[in-house]
Amino acid sequence: SNNNHFITQEMVNNLLIQNFPRASKVFKDDLDLNKLENELQKNEMIASSQVYFDVNGVLNAEVVQKTAIARVLTGNGSYYIDSKGGKMPLSSHFSAHVPVVYGNVSSKNKEELTRMLNVIYEDDFLKKSITGIKINPDQSLNLTIREYDFDVEFGRLTEVEKKFDNYKAFLQYSQNDTIINYYKHVNLRFTEQVICTK
Repeated sequence: SNNNHFITQEMVNNLLIQNFPRASKVFKDDLDLNKLENELQKNEMIASSQVYFDVNGVLNAEVVQKTAIARVLTGNGSYYIDSKGGKMPLSSHFSAHVPVVYGNVSSKNKEELTRMLNVIYEDDFLKKSITGIKINPDQSLNLTIREYDFDVEFGRLTEVEKKFDNYKAFLQYSQNDTIINYYKHVNLRFTEQVICTK
């Protein structure tokens, strides 16, 4: 369903085979399709699945994998956050190019952070530009940007779209200005202005 390849066709086939009866012949009336779907959906990389027989009696499994929108680094390791805010383990088959989140993702900030990460994921410019997000102890955020050497102070998770619009407008305005390369800090905390310091 997307360009992520956290789960392969071979992995899905193996999950199905593990749940087949051990008999040499299997009749389609003996198969519990709901059970097969539930077994597939137990996999932490699968968002949804549908198992059915086609008109020729061939068993089909359609699987939608989860979409990773960020990678969280913790003291205990790391994991992905999917588009619904759930945890996904890292994969040995694929590594998603998503922003890295540093800091504590708590139950208090998880919903707002997921909403922000979805905004980034769905915007081509932001998706390519933002490489890291630091969650500070006061729950404010700082962003790391790919193109420039300045730190972006995002502030709290309020008026996310407005702050990103301000950031894009600032970059558009200052593209022809060589002074942008001298900025060390860009503050988006206030929604009515962008404050830059050298």
